[in-house]
Amino acid sequence: AAAAAAGDGAPRAALHARLFAMLLRYKALQGHGFQAAIGPPVWHHLRETLEVGVECFASPLNAYLPAFGSAFADVDAPFGSRGSFFKFKPLSGSYCANPPFVHTIMDETATHILSLLAAAATAPGSPSLSFAVVLPGWTEGEGFQALSASPFLRTKVILAAPDHGFCDGASHQRQDPYRHSPFDTAVLVLQTEKAARKWPVSAPAWEGALRRAFGACVPSEAAVARQAKKTAAALPRNGADDEPARSTAERKSRKRSAAEEEGKNGDGAGRAKKAKPEKKHDKATEKKLNAWVKAKRTKDWETADALREELRQAGIQPETERPARPKESPKE
Repeated sequence: AAAAAAGDGAPRAALHARLFAMLLRYKALQGHGFQAAIGPPVWHHLRETLEVGVECFASPLNAYLPAFGSAFADVDAPFGSRGSFFKFKPLSGSYCANPPFVHTIMDETATHILSLLAAAATAPGSPSLSFAVVLPGWTEGEGFQALSASPFLRTKVILAAPDHGFCDGASHQRQDPYRHSPFDTAVLVLQTEKAARKWPVSAPAWEGALRRAFGACVPSEAAVARQAKKTAAALPRNGADDEPARSTAERKSRKRSAAEEEGKNGDGAGRAKKAKPEKKHDKATEKKLNAWVKAKRTKDWETADALREELRQAGIQPETERPARPKESPKE
């Protein structure tokens, strides 16, 4: 009986081991919230009108379809990953590509998609191949321009930032799954001739339904209020030190240095005061930057993600303004 029970538990233990490996990989990269995904209403529209069967970029944590491409096939494959999209070589079918909003990845995505479409167009029987591509409205990007100028382009829809939203990359850990888009978004549909006849997208009704689907992913007023409250709670209070708290050891070290310097100079009257670094932004922005640093240090990723988006919408890159400190070398 014990052996039978152990045997019955083996599949469950294997699942837990695979879950642990996958979750640990994404946790180690702190990447669960880096990529927003299109929401279920949009997927419903794409599935219904284009019969999309595979997501080109996803993870087990945010995938909507059973089959998807991802960065880590070694830990993602048990959950439906088909491996890297850049290794896909389909000649037919309908796909959706929502790559990470990084220029190099988007450019490579465009190159790969256009290559696949060209191969399908010249293949025997001219199979139907279709791609719905979701990109930020960064028109200066090489990938954006290449797709926009392609003869395979059937439609391009530009969504204004206030009119649509996405699923948070860490929606599996969030009370509210949707987030506002910080910038305009472009949806481009590229198809071979046969695919364009099979899955037409030129009618105004198709674009209208797409806009409504993306609009349904805008977070509710209650969700926005909850996030604003959480963000405000993370900001330093008025009168508090704007600089993120340093470690106890560092504070003690600074006190010792000050005491030693004062001892050298008698009462310290002749000691020059250390000039404070000039702040580049207004007080409110500095508080948000410091709160972003604090949220990262305390691993409050939800608040860190929200603050990062707010700062980026204001044209401020928190990673540049508050670069990560190099780790201190261990004491000898």
